[in-house]
Amino acid sequence: LRNASFMEFLMPYATEIPPIEIDHIETPSPLNPLGVKGAGEAGVIPVGAVLASAIEDATGIEITEMPLSPLRLFELYRLMER
Repeated sequence: LRNASFMEFLMPYATEIPPIEIDHIETPSPLNPLGVKGAGEAGVIPVGAVLASAIEDATGIEITEMPLSPLRLFELYRLMER
């Protein structure tokens, strides 16, 4: 055991890290004709809800349906003015 805790652990400097070689390897999925796979990133899924929530907070307009297009936002804004 060289370091009993992170208190003694020294973080390496950029000059101490060896060169890193990055390769991109494509592996198409055999399960569909396009070879595409799922979204793969959890951050993609809640984007619509996050935008709707931000618009609700900024405008006070209640958004209950998706997708949210510029035309739909305009319609909601017009309804709010009445």
